[in-house]
Amino acid sequence: MINLKICLVDADSKIPNLALMKIAAYHWGIGDSVKFYNPGVDKPDLIYSSKIFKSSPDYAFYPADVPLILGGTSYDIKAELPAVVEAQCPDYTLYRCDYALGFTSRGCSRNCAFCLVPEKEGLIRPVGDIYDFWRCQKEIMLLDNNLTADPEHFELICGQLAKEQIKTDFCQGLDIRFMTADMAKMLSKVKVWKQFRFAWDDIKDEDAVTRGIDILVKNGVARWKQMFYVLIGFNTTEEEDLYRIEKLRSLKVDPFVMPYDKSIKYQQQFARYVNHKATFKSCSWGEYTG
Repeated sequence: MINLKICLVDADSKIPNLALMKIAAYHWGIGDSVKFYNPGVDKPDLIYSSKIFKSSPDYAFYPADVPLILGGTSYDIKAELPAVVEAQCPDYTLYRCDYALGFTSRGCSRNCAFCLVPEKEGLIRPVGDIYDFWRCQKEIMLLDNNLTADPEHFELICGQLAKEQIKTDFCQGLDIRFMTADMAKMLSKVKVWKQFRFAWDDIKDEDAVTRGIDILVKNGVARWKQMFYVLIGFNTTEEEDLYRIEKLRSLKVDPFVMPYDKSIKYQQQFARYVNHKATFKSCSWGEYTG
């Protein structure tokens, strides 16, 4: 017997929404029905809606007579799922998701001015391992914000990934500034899904970036496996943006530009140039703008 009809709204997720998948798993487990909301057709007893980005438009089709639970960073940066829901293995069927997705740690040891993670999650701490949400899928996407900030936990997770031979995407990136030879050796045993992601956000970190790349290569992580997010438009000049891109090019690793404000034409254009690999490899920035 179905108890409640639950509907979900995903306002703006770029990947399957982990919170909604856990909510779906919880409600299926207690006998409720769960589906994405279809306005004008569905008559739910309760709606959960998630919005991640403040720049995203608000969803406009909520029925006035149905209880609504809003969640996600855009609505409340401190919002957390109830413990019983957080503990659920995600319902991957909700998005027909064929890879595993989840956190093994929360928080970050850094306090970058452009990042919401310290305010939202606090300091770095382990919260589990891959077996909490991995169900023998061939690929796994880890959402940890700074796994390398906890070397002991990093070793545990890399050991599990290597043992199970899972293709892995460290989606939020690994902090190159923490990289050691031991960490690089552990990472070299992990099968890469797409590329291992790092970041170069501040021009002042050039020495740490070049040192980290050297450590990775010397310990078995090939250059083609390395990709670097490059934040632009926050505290760097256009000249510094181009310098970082060209430096990474010279080191034979892939840059990927992340605009701080996508409404600014230069940031849009520079990101388009760098992130379209065929264009980036075939011409210079001066040729592209010319």
